[in-house]
Amino acid sequence: MLWKSLYADRLDAIGHSDVAALLKLAERPDVISFAGGLPDPDTFLLDEVKAGAEEVLADAGRTALGYGPTAGITPLREWLAEHVTQMGRPATVGETLVTTGGIAALDLICKVLLNPGDVVVVGEPVYMAALHVFKSYEARFAGVPLDNDGMQPDALETVLRDLRDDGVRPKMIYTVPSFQNPAGVTIPEQRRRRLVELATEYQAPIVEDAAYRDLRFEGEALPLLAALAAEHVIHINTFSKIFNPGVRLGWVTGPADLIEALVLAKQGQDQCSSTLGQYLALAFASRGLIEKQVAAATDVYRRKRDAMLAALNQHFPSEARWTRPKGGFYTWVTLSEGVDTEALLQKAIEEESVAYVAGPAFYHDRRGQNRMRLCYSYVPESQIAPGIQRLSRIIESALADVKTVTL
Repeated sequence: MLWKSLYADRLDAIGHSDVAALLKLAERPDVISFAGGLPDPDTFLLDEVKAGAEEVLADAGRTALGYGPTAGITPLREWLAEHVTQMGRPATVGETLVTTGGIAALDLICKVLLNPGDVVVVGEPVYMAALHVFKSYEARFAGVPLDNDGMQPDALETVLRDLRDDGVRPKMIYTVPSFQNPAGVTIPEQRRRRLVELATEYQAPIVEDAAYRDLRFEGEALPLLAALAAEHVIHINTFSKIFNPGVRLGWVTGPADLIEALVLAKQGQDQCSSTLGQYLALAFASRGLIEKQVAAATDVYRRKRDAMLAALNQHFPSEARWTRPKGGFYTWVTLSEGVDTEALLQKAIEEESVAYVAGPAFYHDRRGQNRMRLCYSYVPESQIAPGIQRLSRIIESALADVKTVTL
């Protein structure tokens, strides 16, 4: 009881966390888990990583094992600036900051921009870990609904106009434009341009989370939002999907004065990201191995996506609807009204040894009771169809109960 009496008020704003439970589920071999959005470890180029580690330790071992600059080692920042430039957003080293993963990047941005009570605009459903970060800074939320093409510009304009009429300027608009977590949807180019126009008009910067952009199964690569309006978009990204999450590295690209503020904030977050991880990522990237791993991983995830969609078509009830992602890790399922996916989750785990993430985790106000996120990236391909079949039995049972109640 002593410690609870000392907790900061912000802990109440955070509420409970769904993230820790998902990572714990991933460790249970008895459960087919469509829950955690984790990369498939078989996609990691282990031999190449070993060779790179030996090279780093031989050539720069004492430096790599020490503290590094808060903003990141210069050679990696140079590589990142060139990488983002090739993606269409011209960037310099001074506009680039290395972080301890993508979520740490978002945390730094919030640390610099958010005061308690500030408004963050989010496309909903929204990445649950992002919600967790925003809540930890005691933000208020304005939700914008997604459709099959991502955040809806007309709805965003309405939200921004209403906020302005109330004398409120949102501090940021958060979005995952490509293969969104959790919905798997992608914002088309014309809609991207309109979103950037609105952000510019209402002076509300966009935080663009591009974590899944490189994992594209089909279609053309679409422009970064940051490429359309560099001064109004903060680009965050991660090595977790293109290298591995174990190195705990991400980055931010933004205006140089903002990067300076983030560097100052980072001194009180972790002082510097893993120096060894940075040298290892640089060695991996400099050899062209990022492209090699992404190409191989994309093939793996495409097959898993196809297996997931085929299984849903075969086993799920006709009333169910789901998105058809063109990349990334996720599909988003909508069930009949009255089905409570939160209530069903424990039953699914206990009776069928299958797991997912219930929809309310992805809404700031815990809506979305009849929705769920299914992740196909981590589960072995051979388990996808059996897992979906198990899950369908739980859903069919719930649908029967809903129909009985409504008779």
